[in-house]
Amino acid sequence: KKIYTADNIIVATGFYDIPYLLNIPGENLPKVKHYYDDPHYYAFQKVVVVGAQNSAVDAALETWRKGAAVTMVVRKPEIGQRVKYWVRPDIENRIKEGSIKAYFNACLKEIRENEVVIQTPDGEIVLENDWVLSLTGYQPNLAFLAGLGIELSNDEVRKPTYDEATHETNIKGIYLAGVICGGMNTHRLFIENSREHAEKIIGHIASAI
Repeated sequence: KKIYTADNIIVATGFYDIPYLLNIPGENLPKVKHYYDDPHYYAFQKVVVVGAQNSAVDAALETWRKGAAVTMVVRKPEIGQRVKYWVRPDIENRIKEGSIKAYFNACLKEIRENEVVIQTPDGEIVLENDWVLSLTGYQPNLAFLAGLGIELSNDEVRKPTYDEATHETNIKGIYLAGVICGGMNTHRLFIENSREHAEKIIGHIASAI
């Protein structure tokens, strides 16, 4: 570790800091992953994907395309409404044709060394299983921002304080970019609509030189 000095700091840490846990038996087994990495690791193995938003859908499709036998466990009656519109038809068609198995209105009840227990509307089922990708959402590390002295809103959103025109926070020289700008409202900003943040920040820094 070293100490570095800088005139300006841009914080663009996203919101994947802290995963939401299932809090079920077996969640601490090595085969359980809360972050999706590379589909090749799961090729030709039995994979359970928990969740129904973008991360879960991407993992299900990509691992299936690498040869994995994929089962989705979805708490609600359908794929999440926030799934990107160009991806939704793909996952819905794979489920409809049976390439990817999906249990809706269901939850993972227990994870074992070589199998999982799923609670479905029709009762419990036990499936052979090699990997569990629990992609049920994340929350940003807002304590880190608070530690920098950045003010957060007092409501449940905990939105950090920054100037919309420059993205400079209440701490001079510290800027925010990307989804972290939304606090706990992590579905308002994403790559496609955050590109302008960099232009605003660099423009403001350059104007002071």
